[in-house]
Amino acid sequence: MNFEDTFVTSFEDCLTKGKAKVTLINKIRAISLIKSSKQAIETAKIIPLTSDSAKSIFRELYEGLREFCEALGFLNGYKFSDHISITYFLNDVLREESISKKFDRLRRLRNGANYYGDDLDVETVKESLKEIPNLIKQLEKYGIS
Repeated sequence: MNFEDTFVTSFEDCLTKGKAKVTLINKIRAISLIKSSKQAIETAKIIPLTSDSAKSIFRELYEGLREFCEALGFLNGYKFSDHISITYFLNDVLREESISKKFDRLRRLRNGANYYGDDLDVETVKESLKEIPNLIKQLEKYGIS
């Protein structure tokens, strides 16, 4: 597969290129992911924030957000095979453009830290400790009622 084949510009592209799949709605899986999401966020909140712990805290925060979004996918009959699909799901399916943009920014920060050795400053992580739980709170309206 070449680079052009992997480039997507919409959730429909994600489905067409196999980056997201239509699946049966799975409330049990969604509940499990929501529980795991909350655990990741709570874990991130109790780790003392220092320049040495910043990446680890951010990874937990992002993981919590990603798991929550995956749960929403299962509640809507979708399974994601990459994180960019979540960005387009938030934008195109849930019509949450602002949250989609924030998720994508956080995804890029996480990828930089995970794959390219980028540092995350304490202030960025401090902001994420507020922002990510707030994003989840905004998305809860799409969750299990």
